[in-house]
Amino acid sequence: MPLNVIYTEMKLTKEILKQDPDIEDSFITEFIFNDKKIKLRLDPDDVSIDDTLILANNMLENFDVYFKNAEDIIVKDFLDNYNENWSDSENGFPELNEQGFRDKLELSAINFLSKDSIDVFFNESGMFGNHSLIAQSFDGVNFEDTTMYG
Repeated sequence: MPLNVIYTEMKLTKEILKQDPDIEDSFITEFIFNDKKIKLRLDPDDVSIDDTLILANNMLENFDVYFKNAEDIIVKDFLDNYNENWSDSENGFPELNEQGFRDKLELSAINFLSKDSIDVFFNESGMFGNHSLIAQSFDGVNFEDTTMYG
């Protein structure tokens, strides 16, 4: 099933990055996804910014695959939790099937750390009290971990 994803393809270069005012030695920029600006943060940590750019550009060049994998792990790890512990029909949060849950997820930011770590942040439309749901890749390819933040 093809994704209905609209994004502006881009190649990240040092010239379009701006110094992140919140994190020393980190950089930020944005790209357009589903008509919304998505914040990208690159934090080279223990490698050169060029190495972090390689990671970021690899994801952006294969965005459909990375996005689907990140969203899939969020659904896998949080759908049952939502239905069992957070749903509340009386207050507008009914139990959801997989597609209903996906429809409430909204990509908000992507962080690239070092040369092999990616955090993909999703807003969750209030299903978990307005926390961010984060899909994590520690090898720069596979999203196998998740966390809730906020």
